[in-house]
Amino acid sequence: MKGDPVINRHSGVPLYGQIAQDLEGRLGDDYEPGDRLPSVAELAERYEVNRLTVHEALGVLVRRGLVTTVKGKGSFVALPIIRWDVRAGQDASLTQAMGERGHAVENRVLGVVEDDDPELREQLGATRALLRFESVRYVDDEPWSMTSTWFDPDRFPRLDELWVDRSSLHLVLKQEYGVRMRRSTRTFAALAADATEGQILRVPVASPILQARGLNVDEQGRPVAAVEHRFRGDRIQFSVELG
Repeated sequence: MKGDPVINRHSGVPLYGQIAQDLEGRLGDDYEPGDRLPSVAELAERYEVNRLTVHEALGVLVRRGLVTTVKGKGSFVALPIIRWDVRAGQDASLTQAMGERGHAVENRVLGVVEDDDPELREQLGATRALLRFESVRYVDDEPWSMTSTWFDPDRFPRLDELWVDRSSLHLVLKQEYGVRMRRSTRTFAALAADATEGQILRVPVASPILQARGLNVDEQGRPVAAVEHRFRGDRIQFSVELG
């Protein structure tokens, strides 16, 4: 391990900040991506501070995306962040975009319920209650987003049976219904992760979440689905061409 950690108790930088800086400097040298860091107790002894100070230091690194924590297992050096740069004109398929870059994408459907939201029914031209799918998407086994997707069950009969065991919704729509889906409208909002989102997306509560809501359409511009994504803020960026 390079150099013994040195803490200046007379510095204007808080102790937890100094520890975070020292640990960050060791990432890539003493600790490689995926490595488990010493326990909180070990770090407290090494830096001669209490455990609360170590927790605060690790919290700084977690918020910066440099370290991840797993309940009951400890803290680990974060793997390199893979981001999805979404641009106008793309197909609405994370699976295809990440697959072209050599990454494995898995979509896990958590549940399907009926939703009689009148506004969404009108947007999709449905005459009865919609089917709402709740799902989580993973890239290389790392959670990226939680998604709610609404469909007209009359236009897509048996979709709740066909999609559950497949990773790509877009592939199911193309193969089973001859529909190629693309993005249409989107609105965005910055949110803070609640306890459920934090647990599923493996981020601290109050971490930044990007909410994207809108419609997906087919090649003729006919509405296919209403969607709401809650992306981890460190996994997504949107590009907009102006002018």
